[in-house]
Formats: sequence, structure tokens, C-alpha cells
Amino acid sequence: MSFPAWFHALDLRLLYLINQTWSGPWLDPVMARVSDFDSFRYPLAAAVVLTALFGEFRGRLLLVLMAACLLIGDGIIDWDFKMEVNRPRPNETEPHLRVVTVRGVTESVPREHVAKGRSFTSGHACNNVALAMVGCAIFGRRAWWLWPWAALVSYSRIYVGSHYPSDILGSWMVALFYSYFILKTAEWLWRTRAPGRFPRLYAEHPVLFPLWPKLLRGKVTAVASPHRVM
Repeated sequence: MSFPAWFHALDLRLLYLINQTWSGPWLDPVMARVSDFDSFRYPLAAAVVLTALFGEFRGRLLLVLMAACLLIGDGIIDWDFKMEVNRPRPNETEPHLRVVTVRGVTESVPREHVAKGRSFTSGHACNNVALAMVGCAIFGRRAWWLWPWAALVSYSRIYVGSHYPSDILGSWMVALFYSYFILKTAEWLWRTRAPGRFPRLYAEHPVLFPLWPKLLRGKVTAVASPHRVM
């Protein structure tokens, strides 16, 4: 068996294990709700407004960076992958899958032709991985819980039949890459542009991500702020 055939067989096996064998009536509504963006639309909107009003510098920085992640990651990179890869969702092509939604559970009916496949990448997975990256960059260990949440959302997308396990694995890799790039770009812009344009704010926050690991910060923390040198 060739590697692509072996990998696809493993992908299908994991899909059916998660969707069928490791399922339960008590778990269906939980996973359906976690996987359903509409269930969080209003609480999320309220959280954004409150953060914008009362979140101070760090909270507003979170909103700005997440806006960049959604624009670049979700709006461009994720969408381009969907269009180029053109992989149908498992509930569109695989038989006897449990299609789990907030309205109940049905069985998948494979289609002969899917006009446009949107299984890879997963926007749910990418957006929540980006949120975990940005949250931990800004708030450090206080935001660690965002990683289990991103994993739960990602797992739920397989559980409800919307994505293959390989979709989720690839989505994590894609999201880690572009969110890291956005964070590094933001740090560079802050270090090079903020002293001249926002001197008072830069004096209060000379390092944009002081709680993030050295892998991301590089040598930024070792460089003293020009305001402190004086």
C-alpha cells in the first residue's frame, strides 16, 4: 500500500472512530454546540465590545491582532486553501457518518458531485489556534486555557462530521505559521515605528509581548528602551 493510500485509510479510520465509536447521546449536544459558531455569536460580540471599552492596552491589542488574524488568516489564507485544495467535507462524500448539529443527528448521504469542497482548511480550527497564540503572546500563562479550547473546537469539527482528522492537523500547522508571522510582524512594527509615532505609549509598553517565550521575543527584551537609557 502506498503512503497516500495508507494515510487516507488511517484518516478514515480515525474519522469513524471519533464520529461513531467514541460518540454518545450525552456528548452529541455538547459537541454540536461547541462546533456551532452561531451559539457564541452574541456572547462573543459582547466580549469584543467590553474588551474595547475596558480592556486597556493589552485587551485592545488582542482585538487588533485578532482582527489581523481573521483578515489575513481566515479571509485570505484559509479561503485560498479551500479553493485550491477543493476537498469535499466527509459528510458530503463518506457513507454512514453521523451528521451532528444543534437540531439533532442525521446520517450522511454521499453526493455524486460536490461543486466546491471546503474541508481543508478548517476555519474553526485556524481561528481558535490563532486566538490561543495571540492570547498567550499578550497574557502569558493566564491564557493557557485557550489551547484546550482550540483543541476541543477542533475535535468537535471531526465529531460532527464536518472535517477529516487530517484537515484539523493541517489547519493547526497553517494557523500556527500565519499567527506566528503576524505576531512577529506586529512586534517588529511596534519596535521600529511606535517610538516615533506613539512615544508616550511606547514608554509605558517598550516590549509588546513581555510574557511570551524567548522563541518569539528573540533579542527584543535584551535591548533596553531608549527612554530608559536616558
